[in-house]
Amino acid sequence: MKKAILSPFCSGLVIPGLGQVINQQLKKGGCILFLVFVLFVGTMIKLYLIIRWVFETKPDTSNTVAVMDKLAAQDLSLLWYLLTGFAILWFYSVLDACLTGRKVDQLEEGDRL
Repeated sequence: MKKAILSPFCSGLVIPGLGQVINQQLKKGGCILFLVFVLFVGTMIKLYLIIRWVFETKPDTSNTVAVMDKLAAQDLSLLWYLLTGFAILWFYSVLDACLTGRKVDQLEEGDRL
């Protein structure tokens, strides 16, 4: 029962893909870790571009309405796609780690008997 608890915990709270590595699924875990890295880098680049665009004209930062108006004018659809992709990948990683961890625990328990 160890891996059925530890692997989804690590995938859910540490980093998606770590649970697959714990369950000895190195290729699947590596692919998930790589996708998380790509989504993270893409999100950071998009956030950087948004912030750079907002502060490019040196708005009065004490006037939060002006800053919010510039943010509202920005297209945030790519950012939402990246975040949705990460959420789906995170959910898949936790669910897969839990189900695979149960199977691994049952196999290990069967070997002990």
